[in-house]
Amino acid sequence: MNVCSLALALELTAAERAKAEGLIKHISFSYHDKAENLRYIVDSGRFETVLIQYNLLDRSNEENIAYCKEKGLGVVDMGPVGGGRLGAPSEVIRKLLTTPITSTAEMAMRFVLANPNIDIVLSGMENIQMLEENAKVASIGSGLTDTELAQIKTMMEENKKLAELYCTKCNYCIPCPQEIKIPHIFGIMNNHRVYGLTEHAKKTYQEMMRGEGFVKSPDATKCTECGVCETKCPQKLPIIKQLQETHATLAQ
Repeated sequence: MNVCSLALALELTAAERAKAEGLIKHISFSYHDKAENLRYIVDSGRFETVLIQYNLLDRSNEENIAYCKEKGLGVVDMGPVGGGRLGAPSEVIRKLLTTPITSTAEMAMRFVLANPNIDIVLSGMENIQMLEENAKVASIGSGLTDTELAQIKTMMEENKKLAELYCTKCNYCIPCPQEIKIPHIFGIMNNHRVYGLTEHAKKTYQEMMRGEGFVKSPDATKCTECGVCETKCPQKLPIIKQLQETHATLAQ
């Protein structure tokens, strides 16, 4: 048993003791690892609920969520609007439904709320208007038919395949000699190019340029065109050109 596993075992033992003494009522865990590792934790039988990410842009845990529900765990969704990405205007997202919606955020929330295996949805809110909008959307219930859900999933899968034409995020191109996080930058660009989340993409890229982004990386102008990344890219992408296009599009 490694140090991390030992620490986790000790923490769980303490939590189970606290539950037995009536200090807490339930034991839950928040999941941030790769989707394929979740079931090992669920099958331990030591947890009652899970906090997990799931949204229109990231459905990697869709099968896991169903598995958790099948095993009797309560499921709490985090990031229903993709960490704010789906809060920005996008005609691509708005057009996923033929029925009128007021915003991209509403579409994102309705999609998550329509999943029968999710019990609670946690959405970050900055002001009373966002609170009122979320409450209004939640009061609708699902509001999505099986046909609509299937249509949305099909269209988002097509968008995902389109995004992978620009970058699959395999990470073979890194490390870059200039420490540019190439897959991260291309991911920001795809939010604009594929999903129409231009406002959010520009904001994210410009924060990165100022050193304020969550992921620290030099911007695309720091590329010296050495070409090392292009020799390692299995898709043979014109990475240098795409970096230049990204900066030209998102820097202002």
